Amino acid sequence: MRQRTMLAWSILVSIWTAIVSGAAVYEPTVDLVPLYAVSFQLVALGATYWTIRRNEAALEEAHRPGRMLLFILTLFVATVPLVTSANTLLGHTSPLAIAAQLLGFAIGLAVALYVAYGGGFEYAWEHYT
Repeated sequence: MRQRTMLAWSILVSIWTAIVSGAAVYEPTVDLVPLYAVSFQLVALGATYWTIRRNEAALEEAHRPGRMLLFILTLFVATVPLVTSANTLLGHTSPLAIAAQLLGFAIGLAVALYVAYGGGFEYAWEHYT
């Protein structure tokens, strides 16, 4: 797999991550919205590149659109309930609440990356098609 292809795909995935997670996580103030969005994108860029680098075959097959759709849906389904429940239980301005929401983001990202690019897609494809 060429480096440029992996980097381009990682950038695309990280943009979606920034959009979904930036909308789900409650920032303490409006001034922090750009910082959160850029931070989410940079974390997702590194994590996605590392995941795709470990599983290069994921981009060499014809299921790229399916993987992207599965990533977005899984990210949304995993991140939004975790972050919303943390916000509901703890609020959104205390340090504990911020940490809980960021942990929800990290868990959602890890689950989505595994499902779409780390082996979950192959499992679903083999067992359900």
